[in-house]
Parts: sequence; structure tokens; C-alpha cells
Amino acid sequence: MGRQKKPFPLGHFQLRYPKNYVKSKVYPVEIEYIFGGRPIRRSMNISVAVADWNPNGNNGRGEIRASVPDSARFNKLLLTKVNKVDAGLNEYNQKFPGQINEDIIAAFLDDKPITRRDKGEDFAAYVEKRLAIDYNLNKIGYSRYQNGKSAMNIFRQFLLTTGKGTYKPDAIYIGEISVELIDKYIKWRREFKNNSDQTINHALTPILKACDSACTAGYIDREVNAELQDMRIQEKASLEVEGEKEFDGNYLTKDQLQKLVEFYEKDTEPRRKEYIEMFLFAFHACGLRIVDVMTLQWGHINFEKRELSKVLIKTNHRHKIPLTDPAIRILHKWQAMGRRKKYVFDLVKDELSLNNAEALYKARNTATKCVNQALNVVGQKLEIPFSLSFHSSRHTFAVLALNDGLSMTVISRLLGHGSTDVTEKVYAKFLPQTLTAEVERLGYAYLPEEL
Repeated sequence: MGRQKKPFPLGHFQLRYPKNYVKSKVYPVEIEYIFGGRPIRRSMNISVAVADWNPNGNNGRGEIRASVPDSARFNKLLLTKVNKVDAGLNEYNQKFPGQINEDIIAAFLDDKPITRRDKGEDFAAYVEKRLAIDYNLNKIGYSRYQNGKSAMNIFRQFLLTTGKGTYKPDAIYIGEISVELIDKYIKWRREFKNNSDQTINHALTPILKACDSACTAGYIDREVNAELQDMRIQEKASLEVEGEKEFDGNYLTKDQLQKLVEFYEKDTEPRRKEYIEMFLFAFHACGLRIVDVMTLQWGHINFEKRELSKVLIKTNHRHKIPLTDPAIRILHKWQAMGRRKKYVFDLVKDELSLNNAEALYKARNTATKCVNQALNVVGQKLEIPFSLSFHSSRHTFAVLALNDGLSMTVISRLLGHGSTDVTEKVYAKFLPQTLTAEVERLGYAYLPEEL
């Protein structure tokens, strides 16, 4: 009976030198593993002359002769490396019997933690690989390909100079990409590279496309990727949306809201019912604007925390709001329909890029026109004394919340205003009524009985 074949190879060292070598020249020492008859080698960054190398030393693994200065330290480095790789392969084989292959051996040789979800792949290298694929498929031109590679060199510089590198000073793994890191990268390019917003956006494009790909591959969480895709700097001039103009007084009372719900239950036009669902979702999502409902992604929703988190198109600031039961119920209905893998509501296609200001501007105008036309018809049927529009849901939430006792500070935060000054200016006419109710809630009765 022959010797049982080992499930994985053991490493050894060899001196990489040509047949006609030069005696006075030094040659690199390599660690080598033979798998399936094919060698897998890596340089040890140590070089010696052929005469100073003993291929039979260290029990046949190879070693540097003792006559070489500092040979003990060099040989210790060699042994440490080979023992670490051998131990890693042994442990991996115990966990996953019979699954060792060339890629696994190469990963251990490169010190990649293959048990990581991202398989220990370097992020910048991953971006460059995606760029090369797009270039070879003629999806991008040569200049974009080279600019992308240049941007990644700057990204490595950012990691090095800011101390944000992890497994190497100028490198991080794919799974370590975060919103906080990209936010610091944007600020660094502004403050230290003096780049314009347009330049930064160009540099972010290959990074965010790679994050999208990494999310599909399971290397990055969907929620994290959704937040990352919001990191582009919006071009305000072309993305100006319905602002917080002086309030015209158009909002739905509680009775009118109830009538809207009753109309929905009897309506026979499916698409119009969907628009009403979006209107009601915006109301229950603390007055979310139509452009943010339109660009709401599944990755922005955390059902476990019952929270919505996205960068608002108008302010370009991240906004977090709690999701009530009605909002959750609407989301679950749209989730069950499964129309879009990326965006929640059926107002834009998944292919829409938030980095394309012109496309976003057109999509917003188209969606607003369609929704508002349908809502105006509903408003007429309900005899609402003003033209019902999607933005009415925002004003309705603010006014009802104000009259039901929420403070101006809380409402300002829920609406995503920059300060309470904006909220007070828009809804000033409702303050006297609200303030009176607030004071009456205190119930102070410090008066003599005779008064």
C-alpha cells in the first residue's frame, strides 16, 4: 500500500538563479509550494549568492549558510513565513476538507485573510481591476481608464498621509470601505488637494462603481453601499427642487386625510392608487420631498431599526428619520411587488445615476408632473379647495405635527431643515395656536381661590 497523499503541500525555499549564473551576483530566495504539479512562488525579498545557499538545509527546505553575515536572522524569517503558511493551510483543511486549491495557497502566501467575506482583496486593486474590465469591454475610453488609475494612486496617498490604511499603510480591504472613510477622502481632496467638486466627483465615480460591484459580489453590505452611492457631491444649480417657499396655507386636515384614504380604498385605477400610496408614505415619512421619495433605495431602509437614512437631494446632508407602522406597511407592500431591485418606488429605473445631474433633473420633472396630475384629479373629486400636489404631504405633516404638540425643534429635524429658523419662517402663522396649546398643557394654577 502506497503512502497516503497529503491533502495540501508543504512549503520549501529555493534560490532563483539561471543555469549560467554569475558567482559574484546575488539571486532572490523564493518560497515555493507545488500543487497539482504547478509551482506557486513568492519572493522573500532576500538575496544571496549561489555559493551561500544550502538547498538541503533545514530538513530539505533550504537555508542560507551560516558563513553569511546575519544568516541566523534571515533563516528565522524564512522559517517563520513557511511555518505560518503551513499552519494556515492545515487549519483551513480541517475546516474545509479537500477544498484547498491554488487560489487558497496564493492567498496564504500573500497574507490575505481568506476567511474574510471580501477574501482579503485590496480595495484600490479591485477598483483598478474593474476599470480594466470596463476598458477592455469598450465601456470607457482610454482617458477615463487612465484618469481612474491616477485617482486610485491619489486614494493610496490619502490612506498613507492620513493614517487610514489598515493591513498596509497605503491599503485597505474592500470590506473596510465605509461612508466615514469616503467622507474624509472628499474633505482631504478639498482641503489638501484643493480639488473642485467636479474633480472630486470624477475621482469618486470609479470608486463607487466598484462598491456597487462589490455589493453584488457580497463583499459590502447593501445598506453600506446605498449610503456610499449617496456620497457624490450634487450639482445644486441643476438639481434645485421645490423649496421651502413662504407657506401658502395648503395642507390637508385630518378629515381630508381620512377622505383621501377612503377614496384610495374605492379607487379602481391601479396607478393612481400607487401615487396615493407614495403621497401617504411621504406624509408618514415625516414630509419627505418627492425627489427623495423618487430616489429612495432599499439600501436606505433599515427594517430592523425602523429607520430611513439617506442624503437629501436638496441639502446634500444625510438625514435619518424613524419609520412608523404605516410607513413600514407601505414599504412591505412595494417590497412584495419586487418591481425594482435598487429604487423603492416605481418612479425611476434602476439604471438612473444620481451622479448624472441632467438625468436626475429630467426624471424628477417627469415624476412630479405625472404624480401631481393624478393627485390634482383626486383633490377635485374630494372637493379639496386647492390644487393637491405631492408637496402638500410635506406641509400636511408639518402642520398636523405642530398642532398635535411636537416642538418646532423636533419638526425642524424631522423635515431635514438646516435650522429651526427655516421651519419657523415657513410655518410661522401656526405658531400662536400651537404656543397657546403648549402653555395650556402645563396646567399651572397658582392663583388665590378668590380669583
